[in-house]
Amino acid sequence: MEICALTVIFVIAAFLVYKTTILTRMILPRTETLVEAEEGEACLLADGDHLEQTFRYPSDELLSAGVRISLNEKVQKKLLKEDKKRDLGSLHLEILDEGGQSLMKADYRVSVLADDQNLVASFPGAQTGFEGAILTIALDAETIHEELDLKIGCTRDTVGDTALSINGRSDARTLNIQTADRQFLYWKSWGAVGAVLIYLLLLGTYLGFVVFRGKPENVFLFTGAMLALVYLLLLPPLAVPDEEVHFKQAYDYANRVMGQGGSEDGAFVMDAEDFHAMQMFETTPSLPEYDRLKDAILKSGREEGRVTVPHFDTRAPAVTYVPGILGIVIGRALGLNGLIVIYLGRICAILCYLITMYLFIRLMKAAKAAAFLMAVLPMTIQQCCSYSYDSIVIEFAFVYIALLFSFLYDKRKMTRRYAAAFAALTLLLAMSKGGTYLPLCLLLLFIPADCFKRPQEKKLFLGGMAAAGIVGVLSGTLSNVLFVVRPTAQQTADAYLAGENYGLSGLLSNPMEFVFLSVRTLFLSGASLLENMIGMQLGWMDINVSRFAVYGFLLLLLLSILQIEDGRRRSRPEVTALQKAAYLAVILISAGVVFASMFISWTPRESTEIFGIQGRYFLPLLPLGVRLCYSPNLTIKKDMGRTFMFAGVCLQCVAIYSILLSLERIL
Repeated sequence: MEICALTVIFVIAAFLVYKTTILTRMILPRTETLVEAEEGEACLLADGDHLEQTFRYPSDELLSAGVRISLNEKVQKKLLKEDKKRDLGSLHLEILDEGGQSLMKADYRVSVLADDQNLVASFPGAQTGFEGAILTIALDAETIHEELDLKIGCTRDTVGDTALSINGRSDARTLNIQTADRQFLYWKSWGAVGAVLIYLLLLGTYLGFVVFRGKPENVFLFTGAMLALVYLLLLPPLAVPDEEVHFKQAYDYANRVMGQGGSEDGAFVMDAEDFHAMQMFETTPSLPEYDRLKDAILKSGREEGRVTVPHFDTRAPAVTYVPGILGIVIGRALGLNGLIVIYLGRICAILCYLITMYLFIRLMKAAKAAAFLMAVLPMTIQQCCSYSYDSIVIEFAFVYIALLFSFLYDKRKMTRRYAAAFAALTLLLAMSKGGTYLPLCLLLLFIPADCFKRPQEKKLFLGGMAAAGIVGVLSGTLSNVLFVVRPTAQQTADAYLAGENYGLSGLLSNPMEFVFLSVRTLFLSGASLLENMIGMQLGWMDINVSRFAVYGFLLLLLLSILQIEDGRRRSRPEVTALQKAAYLAVILISAGVVFASMFISWTPRESTEIFGIQGRYFLPLLPLGVRLCYSPNLTIKKDMGRTFMFAGVCLQCVAIYSILLSLERIL
């Protein structure tokens, strides 16, 4: 019965999505330049001119056709200012079929035209059967004011099946020709595929939790893979903030792995095939971008040649780009086309995301529901399924905290394997993001002594972790810190704000200014930072997720940590006041590092708040924030963890619909 109810609700929702989103894209016309004008070539229009341009129509469905004009808008405004009712002329456009019969007409008053505007005649509806038909654009100019310099762009290149006549005389030129048709009908197929994926996501998650009673980490492997696939389809590469920079960095490291040298003097060499594939992507997803991907994804072979590409070094260690490097190397070694090479890096990032989040959920024995929800947050999936080095930092910070909690609350015994894992994770945290999350390592002090076989082993363990942290700082973080706090003159000149930021001197000379701006920033932007940590704004802050989904996730996270009352026994170990104080201190220190680095590098002097802070910077600290909310006084009589986790997946469906709507708004 529940599966039937789920199916009915899904069918209704899918129908509404189709009507409000997919169908809107399918009927949206797109203007195409059939003949492009040459730079500087134009046909001047004068009073009484009659132009006829024949051409071959490319598509079956005829929506509109016309030309693009140019005029002097300054003169136009001057003439209208002198006399608002002044008649500057008119243009009559008509589209004729092969027999000379009129198909479409349009009239334009010159006084309301704009420079570089398309003049098109359109059907009120669409008619089919025009593919390959010879049509004629007829244009009549009446009482055109000569000072307007009204022109139509043209070309002297030979264009097949075109002929131009001006006032009855043949002309060797060809006018630019603009046509439009509905080239997005494939969204119907994509919508069907998407609906199937979402239904399988909901059904598979429900079966995993309710019918088969699977462990959350096992169910996540299916749920996370399906969500990652949907995000992969919706958010093309470079749509994630700074992903182009991170892709170039991963490609630079891939060059070194393949023995082709690294970047020098702010540039590196990229295969022409991969460079041109990268140029297909936009930071803001659009229908033309999906069109290009659809047409080029199955192309075989690779273009010859190499291109020198400007590159800003992120100074991030290669380990934070391992998934992307692996995908790029495999794709290039197999000779795959550039699009697939780029997507392979993202696919490897998804595999890394699935493995690390599986470990995270598995290790969080007393808080699996909260861990599952954190793993499927919109921001988590966006970052972890991209080239961004945030993916590795988020994933391994989560695993680090989960492993730490397993010793604090599950009384796991320390072995060489666990010690090696702690050392590797400490090294990674120390090397990444300027050591922002290195304060997490201070929590190792709280591991109980009885987790070790002998008391002195804890001292040896802490000493080893300190050594790993120092090595990480010296090998990666130190250069990043020096770049931020003491840049060279050249680095300052090339940097954002070019020396107009506060810098280290601004922080040291007036620390209270930093404190005041930090407090003001929290008051002004604290709510948006929290929302964006969950994933309210994706992409380059242009994809808006519904607040219903964002605050729904926050509510589920709070509900998932409630103690389950079972007589006198409680389901979760108690978090001591000292531990909570330590968690809060670590959060404040790491957040302070974020605020300080943005104050030094990204905030202009005399600013009223700190610029450049993003909610995703605090996502690695979320498990600590959730643990802070534990209280023995907050209880629930029944274990609702599976319900909360499934509800989180349902909220992801709301988020996915929000992404679809946002993509429609920003086309």
